[in-house]
Amino acid sequence: MNRPLYNQLVPYYELVEGRDWQKEITLLKSILGDYQCRSSIDLGCGTGFHARALAKLGFEMTGIDISNRNVLFARRKAREQRIRPRFIVGSYYDYQPSRRYDSALCLNWSIPVKDSEVKRFLDNTYSFLRSGGLLIFDYELVSQVVWSDVGKAITDSWDQNGRLIVRVSVGQMIANVLYSRDVYLIYRKFAKECRPDERLRYEASNPQVKMYVDRSCVRFFSLKEVREFASGSGFRIVGNFLLPRNKYKRNYTVLQKVG
Repeated sequence: MNRPLYNQLVPYYELVEGRDWQKEITLLKSILGDYQCRSSIDLGCGTGFHARALAKLGFEMTGIDISNRNVLFARRKAREQRIRPRFIVGSYYDYQPSRRYDSALCLNWSIPVKDSEVKRFLDNTYSFLRSGGLLIFDYELVSQVVWSDVGKAITDSWDQNGRLIVRVSVGQMIANVLYSRDVYLIYRKFAKECRPDERLRYEASNPQVKMYVDRSCVRFFSLKEVREFASGSGFRIVGNFLLPRNKYKRNYTVLQKVG
């Protein structure tokens, strides 16, 4: 994994992701409860927030992610919180557990981009769900693209543990896929007693600032595409929920395994 977001920036991931984590957990708890799902696997679990939060609520949780640093972080946080979700390093394309789960999650825009990879992902997920099991994933509709933000530099900043994290993002849409370039600057705040350092005026690099460039791509779907992908892999849509985030809208579609 070469992306900084899954390596050097792992300690900041849950901060900069900008989700309403608690509303998501409330929604997931409600859906899983309605369908009597006790076990769930989080596919592309990242730092494991969803798996850890649902484990606290009594769900039997497993998380899988291709980033070793994400998984190490998730395991450490679980130990600190004294909960016992299981975290595995691996790919959701070919993971084959020895058991079947009541449900699966694929959040944080982790759904694949290419048609063939979406099919591969859904087929593999189908194979380890019980009959009637659920797959819940999030995405945005093509009709919900905020075109006024595309191509513009969007700046966000956060404070954490004496550091200022700044992100500047620029996105471009090509064939319903948003390609983003994100520059992260991590500033270590100066202590009040710091004195001016004349030497830093002439150095090319500043040890007080770290910079990382991250690249990503996410796909926007139409409802028709979602239905076709679902039926093509043996699922049916049983629900779609919407959680607005400022001017953006995130859909949470619930697929159920048929047969």
